[in-house]
Amino acid sequence: SRVEPGGHWMDPSFANSLSSEELTEMAFELNRFARDCPPGAGLAGNLFKNADFNKRRVTWRQIQEMLNDPFVQRNSGQRMKRLHKIGIGLVGSVPFSFQDEKGLVCFFSRHNADLTLLRSSMNEGFLIGSTDLIGSQIAIRKNREACAAMRREMFIEAIKKVKRELLNNRPSFGDLATNRSTLDFLTKQRREAQDPLEQDDMATRFKKKVIKLGKKVFKRINNSRKKWKGTKLEGPPRQSFGESAFVAFGVFFTMLTVLKVANAINAADANYKFNGSWYSSTLCIIFALTPAPVGQPRQIFAAHLWNMLVGLALRQIPTGPEDFPTRDFMEWDYSASYGLPLIWKQALAVAFGVAGQAKLGILHPPATGLSYTFVSSDKYSWGTILTVYLADVIVVAMSMIILNLSEVKQYPLYWLGLEWGDAGRFRFFGVQARGHHAPLTKSVSNKLTGRTVSMEGDDRNV
Repeated sequence: SRVEPGGHWMDPSFANSLSSEELTEMAFELNRFARDCPPGAGLAGNLFKNADFNKRRVTWRQIQEMLNDPFVQRNSGQRMKRLHKIGIGLVGSVPFSFQDEKGLVCFFSRHNADLTLLRSSMNEGFLIGSTDLIGSQIAIRKNREACAAMRREMFIEAIKKVKRELLNNRPSFGDLATNRSTLDFLTKQRREAQDPLEQDDMATRFKKKVIKLGKKVFKRINNSRKKWKGTKLEGPPRQSFGESAFVAFGVFFTMLTVLKVANAINAADANYKFNGSWYSSTLCIIFALTPAPVGQPRQIFAAHLWNMLVGLALRQIPTGPEDFPTRDFMEWDYSASYGLPLIWKQALAVAFGVAGQAKLGILHPPATGLSYTFVSSDKYSWGTILTVYLADVIVVAMSMIILNLSEVKQYPLYWLGLEWGDAGRFRFFGVQARGHHAPLTKSVSNKLTGRTVSMEGDDRNV
């Protein structure tokens, strides 16, 4: 499955207003060509993957923030980078869902646009209404094409049926012209062939449903096979020697502090026992992938708490004794009569830990190990939660101090997520852009395995 381009339009005045001929030509080039992309990659793919089809609202993102995020996959065409180069800095996306059609409309704006106008209820209502109009046209197009195909099929069947009658009876042209009963009979045969209600009995309808289901299954399997080839995306760039050395310096002193605190707490009271090695992967994300959302403070604190609670909750399920023989690799043997096998509890803890983080929007991959650890051993209890939070505070505080000494790094990028400040100021993940009245570029991206439509205008439309 891919997000495919379908149609686009650009107001020539937008491209002609750019400061150089190079930028103008780049804008026209972006308007002439739009490449398809896999879900989760490229601008349209990322926005579509993160779209919430249950909410009718405009979600705003900064293109610069998406370019800086190492977890955002980019296509080889570097469309996002070129959009940012010509001055497009903000994108608002609105999902739509009509019948079986799902899509996304993306409205682009210059980075210095007046955000008070962009986020006004009147403008966002207009954007949502425009999305509904575009989505309904896309949804009806598929049904219209299906109806046309059905009519063609019925017409061809009617011709075949009349042709069979003519070949069987072999009437002369004179009989066709003068014999009323022959004409009536042929007319009846044509109408019956074109009437789907008379032809589609229960067996026929069941057959059509089976064929339709088979086509869907085949299409899903075929798409899965195509995905095995990959999407030819570019790998993550290497960091310079200086950046790598700075990362090593920060990780060393932060990890040294965490281990020192862990040793001191474990020696003082076993009720607050925790393992300092739990933070190895967390420090990798914070220092080497600093802009990544999964490494921000909210993710760390919330994901740690969620996974520890999941582990503690599932640990209450009784476990069978270990001295029973194991019959199969799933360990569902005699011990099942005494409780749930341990590996089932461990697998459930990891599954609920990951699924809960995804549902709550607090993904922090290293935290998932805590659900496994807490369900596996009773050495870790409520006291460990306090020490983990103490270590979280130490890690976040030291990361703030060390990373912000760099001229190219900033930590954290946000505390609670998306925030909008005063009028004319946009804050997303801690990055700010002050706005003035400027042309508003709008682009429309349709459904997965669908099409893309682009439009551009200015703030006078608001």
